[in-house]
Amino acid sequence: MLNQKQFIYPYTFENRAPCVFDRVIFIPSYYFEHQVFEMPSFSSEELFHNTNPVHVEFCSGNGEWIVQKAIENPDINWIACEIKFYRVRKIWVKMKQLNLKNLIIAFGDANDFAKFYLKDGSIEAIHINFPDPWPKEKHAKNRLIQELFVKEMKRILKGSGDVTIVTDHVDYSHQVLDEMGKQFSFSYPSPHYIHQNIDYGSSYFYRLFESRGKEIRKMQFKVV
Repeated sequence: MLNQKQFIYPYTFENRAPCVFDRVIFIPSYYFEHQVFEMPSFSSEELFHNTNPVHVEFCSGNGEWIVQKAIENPDINWIACEIKFYRVRKIWVKMKQLNLKNLIIAFGDANDFAKFYLKDGSIEAIHINFPDPWPKEKHAKNRLIQELFVKEMKRILKGSGDVTIVTDHVDYSHQVLDEMGKQFSFSYPSPHYIHQNIDYGSSYFYRLFESRGKEIRKMQFKVV
């Protein structure tokens, strides 16, 4: 039976380099030559082997949300981007056990993946569910939703594409609205968010924060 320990690095730290192996795009950390790697096209045999629209979820966690979306939407290709090894292992096991041909994993930093591996206008939609809020003010600079990443999202999205961001952290939601509003238009009227409902999809973090009585804010943005 498939287990998480069967998911391993295809390289050592010393010879690390980007590669695609077993439906995972490996994006090494502490690596500075990403631009040298020639990313396969989505329609290649290494990836989806079709030309269906592609959706990306950054910060995929253990993959519950995106796996369910891949099951429900077989005509959409899905990319789960996650930086933590133990979480990627969990996504990989789900993907393999369910034989999801419309799901691949990008194992690495979201900023690196967007900047160096995704082409202009190649993504139909972006989803970011419960990104790490880095709640202490002195750590807020580590949050994913910053000016440069927002510009990269705009670059990789098709003209009709949209970005959906869900968070339980009120201060972070204000930062999201501020940064995204500089490059995108708001899909929802003021205050530019709605309270997430179960129809959007569930996950461990959704259930956790809901059980704690947290206010979950769903924000959506369109390319200007």
